[in-house]
Amino acid sequence: MDSDDVVRTIASEVLRRLGADGDGGPPSVKPDANNQDLTPSMRPAVSLYANPKGHSLVLMTGGDRNLDRALSQLGRISDSCEITTVVLSPTATKVVGEPAIRRAAPGARVIMDGEVEDLLDGVTIVYLPNMSLNALAKIGRLTPDSLVCILAVQALLRGIAVVASKDSLLPAVADEKKVPAGVQERIDRMLAILSDMGVSVRAVDDICKTLGTSSSSGTSSKCSVGDDCEGCGLCLDKNPVAVRAMVDSGADRVGSSLGVKPPSDKSIARMIDHTLLKADATDSEIRKLCEEARKYEFASVCVNPGWVSLAAQMLAGSPVKVCTVIGFPLGATTPTAKAIETRDAIANGATEIDMVINVGALKSGDDELVRRDIEGVVAAARGKGLVKVIIETALLSKEEKIKACLLAKMAGADFVKTSTGFSTGGATVEDVALMRQTVGPDMGVKASGGIRDRQTAEAMKAAGATRIGASASVAIATGGSSGSGGY
Repeated sequence: MDSDDVVRTIASEVLRRLGADGDGGPPSVKPDANNQDLTPSMRPAVSLYANPKGHSLVLMTGGDRNLDRALSQLGRISDSCEITTVVLSPTATKVVGEPAIRRAAPGARVIMDGEVEDLLDGVTIVYLPNMSLNALAKIGRLTPDSLVCILAVQALLRGIAVVASKDSLLPAVADEKKVPAGVQERIDRMLAILSDMGVSVRAVDDICKTLGTSSSSGTSSKCSVGDDCEGCGLCLDKNPVAVRAMVDSGADRVGSSLGVKPPSDKSIARMIDHTLLKADATDSEIRKLCEEARKYEFASVCVNPGWVSLAAQMLAGSPVKVCTVIGFPLGATTPTAKAIETRDAIANGATEIDMVINVGALKSGDDELVRRDIEGVVAAARGKGLVKVIIETALLSKEEKIKACLLAKMAGADFVKTSTGFSTGGATVEDVALMRQTVGPDMGVKASGGIRDRQTAEAMKAAGATRIGASASVAIATGGSSGSGGY
């Protein structure tokens, strides 16, 4: 099987798992528990069951406090178990939502109802990562009036290990410090009853310790927040694992997501490439760009190759990196030209390269040319700079987006990126989520094009973006907005 066939086969498999019959909906086909439906060459791309350790059943209830951390644990559980089934209560379907579950645990089976016997057969452990006060009361009274409570009670009766988090017993809007003493005492008594029944009640961050997992396991993407990072399993500040690898690659800037506000403006700023790529950019504008990048501690400045030397001089001694674009904005130059352009940019001081793929070659089905085109830039930058591959999502079909991401991954690139900002459209949350699902946790995802305010940037992070490209960087970092700017 040549490389083109491999890419086509993997792309077809990813589409199948995403349920991409044209509607872009959630996965409709469940993976085989033993990966029997995947050929050996395809397993690394989908990476659903990297570390088999049994069969887990995850019961999601309506608790919304620390929900991002509960979703992070769900991702770790899914990655650490051979089979993971997630059952949502009616309230969880509204509060958490099936899309969030699928983003956190792409390899899990997700259901809203089913037969108890079928769901518990073969299960070795049951988790309640966001146990609500309602679920606590019902399970403690052995009141099986809903599917999740039935499953929890039946698991206890069968002697199956049950692990529950106590973090979400109070609603997110409640102030823990103002809970009346009598109410807290009642909650504590109910927790004691659950413990007496054999339920392991613990903090949400410790819920995976039953599996023997550590912060280096689970769905993670590389992040700069550090080993204390917690979250949903897709965006960088929510992935406790792969933090190290991304930092080592230079992507040391991430913020928070899924409704968790960043601790400071620097959190969002450090994942932004502060950008000025217009043809008529002046010397004074580039200098101002660099000064703003220093002030707000952006991840990098992104400028056209002719301004790399000036940017490198302006940012010398600062943590802000110098990024430039290659084959920009059409991507229609030859692999040789792109490789030479990359070497020249690095010689002038660039440490990050944003290259545009040969869009026409991809749409013509010439996957080999696209891969070689990327490989040439990766080889030219190796050891000297990160490579981000701009796939120009606005011009591609869903299958083409998946193929482009897979080709970038095969070629050894560090990031995939949505857009140049100079085409017919920019970044969308749906494209970012698709790209994250396709490349998995081992690559960065950069959203660029049309991101002009903090809310949009946060939405991109929540979908899985680990870097933001924007000309409205100051507005984003300060919580304002900008109605102009093409990037």
